[in-house]
Amino acid sequence: MAPNQGAGEVVLRATGISKGFPGVKALTDVDLEVRRGEVVALLGENGAGKSTLIKILSGVYSLDKGEIELEGKRVKFDLPSEAKAAGIGIIHQELNYVATVSVAENIYMGDIPKKGLVIDYRRMYRGAREIMAKIGVDIDPKMPIGRCTVAQKQLIEIAKVIANDVKVLIMDEPTSALNDVETENLFRFIGQAKSMGIAIIYISHKLDEIFRIADRVVVLRDGCVTGRLDAKTATREALIRTMVGRDLTDMYPKTPGAPKGVAIEVRDLTNDALFGVSFAARKGEIFGVYGLLGSGHQDLGAAIFGQTIVRSGEIWIDGKRVKINDPLDALKNGVAYVPAERKTEGLVLNNTVRVNMLSAFYAKNSRRRFTNKRFEAGITDKWIKNLSIKTPSGETRVESLSGGNQQKVVLSKCLELEPEVMILNEPTRGIDVGAKAEIYRILDDLCRKGKCVIMITSEMPELLTMSDRIMVMHAGRIGGFLEARGATQEDVLKYAIGG
Repeated sequence: MAPNQGAGEVVLRATGISKGFPGVKALTDVDLEVRRGEVVALLGENGAGKSTLIKILSGVYSLDKGEIELEGKRVKFDLPSEAKAAGIGIIHQELNYVATVSVAENIYMGDIPKKGLVIDYRRMYRGAREIMAKIGVDIDPKMPIGRCTVAQKQLIEIAKVIANDVKVLIMDEPTSALNDVETENLFRFIGQAKSMGIAIIYISHKLDEIFRIADRVVVLRDGCVTGRLDAKTATREALIRTMVGRDLTDMYPKTPGAPKGVAIEVRDLTNDALFGVSFAARKGEIFGVYGLLGSGHQDLGAAIFGQTIVRSGEIWIDGKRVKINDPLDALKNGVAYVPAERKTEGLVLNNTVRVNMLSAFYAKNSRRRFTNKRFEAGITDKWIKNLSIKTPSGETRVESLSGGNQQKVVLSKCLELEPEVMILNEPTRGIDVGAKAEIYRILDDLCRKGKCVIMITSEMPELLTMSDRIMVMHAGRIGGFLEARGATQEDVLKYAIGG
């Protein structure tokens, strides 16, 4: 990154940006500018046009109308590599990596250090360590990235971008998989980047982050700019109203309940990331799970669901011991799982909304030899309506939906099974505030129907307000249990750091 020169000058200016897709007008006459050493927050509900705009700025999409200027010169990017070479770096919400190669090779992908024709591994590993240190992360650069947790992959994605000199840094939900400690490290890095004159476009659905780091806020709704606000004087209510076009009440609609009986009990669960984990979650409660990077909390859901190998331990459902060797066993025993990485674990991207919604249903009911289009259309339309999924139709390919709407498709796939135990790993990752409230209401409704919800989350407000009980993990083991009512962030972090 270059040192700060001419702080305050406009680095990037987009004027009259318009973009359409078949059946959808994604952007209409959008103007945006960002200056040196400034953080401009870009807000909007899922499907508002944020992802389309940053894909145009970074050369992924071409624009239908409008102009882009970089440092006062008109530019046109036909490829992401052209935007990257011009100094525009983007940290995508959806992680991009090659799982079979090392952390360092992923960071330097496309620009591997060499001595003549031979890869200079020593320089590459040293450089990777230095880059990761800037954002406060210590990961072995020689480790295959496929073995990293979601949070580690998110941090490596950030490192990949800052490995190149950037003039404009676009960050799309960069803290979606990070806990509070990792987020603080990222904010320190953003402060350093601002002081060096980097212009930053920051996309997040976490409004507390916006008030913490942004200078200005630009709000999109239905592909149009609906507001420009000073982040230092704007209120939370004003931002939400500008985003969704209405006041949002009861953000966390948790109904005080009376849990009845144990729905699932886990005894001494052990694998490569978990060591003797035991707990019981009850019918009619949200059982929150929290941990810092490397604590094993992100591995828990996949282990229970049979997605990863378990060396030892027992799982009991409704008082009966069950064998879960794979996800199909879990589904047949009334356990559903919403993974953190929707694109690689939860969806078939090149297939339709309908096919994705019904995939788990047909996996569980494998004896159904015939399909019924009217039956399938009814289920698809039901969930599109109930979850307010923004899609032209049920026959639209999932890859064309925004990240938040993709998450809703994964959720609907699980809800259609009417599971007794619903495990959700980062359930609102990349979800806007309006959709978050909808999902929280669904989880609350599941509890009122006597279902058990296990919510693995890195969002502290979500953990403290929606949980009935909380299990905190540390170093692959249980750090402690808390009753959510009356628990504080300090209480949770005390257990998370092993105190």
